[in-house]
This record gives sequence, structure tokens and C-alpha cells, in this order.
Amino acid sequence: MKFYKKLTLKLKKKDILEIAKLKNSHWNFGISSQLSWFKNKKYVSKNDFHLFLKKNEKIIGYVQLCKRKYIINLKEKKYYLFRTLIVLNKERNRKFAKKIMYEVSNFIKQKKLPGFLLCKKNLIKFYEKYGWIKLTKKKFKVKDHKTLLHGMTYNLKKTDRKKNIKFYYNEE
Repeated sequence: MKFYKKLTLKLKKKDILEIAKLKNSHWNFGISSQLSWFKNKKYVSKNDFHLFLKKNEKIIGYVQLCKRKYIINLKEKKYYLFRTLIVLNKERNRKFAKKIMYEVSNFIKQKKLPGFLLCKKNLIKFYEKYGWIKLTKKKFKVKDHKTLLHGMTYNLKKTDRKKNIKFYYNEE
């Protein structure tokens, strides 16, 4: 079992295909659709980080971290958008998601930036186990992505969590 952190521009075609197949195992839009999504600079930039877990040379767990901007008190700042946590179905319930979450937490702390994610209500408790904090719906807005999902942050100053924040989901 080995953990990898790679920028998009350092990924091999084989890695991208494996990530597309893994994503398609959960979001069944077809491999070509997954590859198109991956090639769209709106969703995946050359400087995004891809953290993945390999077992027997096969990607079994994955998350994408994208550096994006947010605005608080009229100041533009950077954060990491946490996107697409997935573990291969047959590898679930083996604590691989836990391992990935610890790697993500350490990465975000090392970069000294906050993290932000959107999730369904049933996943809030999962992310809270790893230190993510739910934002009040009135305190945040996602400017370039329509959503009814819940927003959560990691490594964001407590005082900032009480302020109105505008996150950009697709803009660097």
C-alpha cells in the first residue's frame, strides 16, 4: 500500500485513466465523460493536487485538492477545495478513507491554508471525525457553483468562520 501526492501536470495518462475508472465506479457517467471532466480546466487545473492510495499498483482511493480563492472582509485569500473523495467499493470498510483523510489534513496544515468542501447531510458526521467544521448556511456562499449541499471547513480561523465568506469553486 502506497500513498501518492501529484500535481495534475505530473500525472501519467495511466493514472488519469485509473482515476476516471474509479470515479466512474461511483458516478456512472461513462469513462469518456469522466476523462472529459478531468480535461476541463474549469474542474481540474494543472496545479491541482491529486492524493491517491495504491494497492498492488492499482488506485483504490482518491481525492482532489484544488487551490481556489475566497473573499472575506473584502480580502481575497486562497484555500484548498476538497473534491471527490472516493474509495473503491470492494475496498471500503478497511479504513482507507481514514488514511486518506489524515493525509489530506496533514497536507492542508502543511500548506497553511484552509480547506473547504461541499457534502450531503449524511456525510457531515464523517468529516467532523477528521476535524472539519460545518458552516452555517447563512455564513457562506459559493459564487460560481449552484449548490444545496452543506459547506464545511478545515483549518479556517474560528473568527473567520463567523464572518460571511464567498468561496469560488471553479476559479483559481
